[in-house]
Amino acid sequence: MKKVLYYLEIIIICAVVWVILNENLSLATIMAGGALGLLSVLITDHLLLLTDYKSTYQLQPTVMIKYVLYLIYQIYFSGFTTIIKIISGKISPGIVEIETELDSDLYISMLANSITLTPGTVTIDKKGRKLVILWLNCVTKDSKKAGKIIKGNFEKILLKG
Repeated sequence: MKKVLYYLEIIIICAVVWVILNENLSLATIMAGGALGLLSVLITDHLLLLTDYKSTYQLQPTVMIKYVLYLIYQIYFSGFTTIIKIISGKISPGIVEIETELDSDLYISMLANSITLTPGTVTIDKKGRKLVILWLNCVTKDSKKAGKIIKGNFEKILLKG
């Protein structure tokens, strides 16, 4: 029963993403998204994964929603901040190496991609739990301080997941 509920959550998330990508909130679009979500889950579970789907992807839907909302906020906030810094000429680019407390490769990849999506930072390399970041506003070269600034709440949200 838990497996069916988990699949249902994934199918609903896929349907919502499908509706957003199609920019159309019609019954046909919702049904198509649900059908494609079901097909994706079945193909992934039976043909691509060596282990159980749920144990491979352990991101809870509530954590994912909170993460996406925070990511959208950070993209806009950092975008405006970065624009102001560029216009005023107060940028100091640099490369820093930060380390994450995350253990899961999925979570580390999500963190690295979120850092890249946030204006002013680009993840240029990943070595295990260490990320090399090109930072437009490099205020410190200290790995711990830079990590705290760059990772923001991304890591905290994923650690709860």
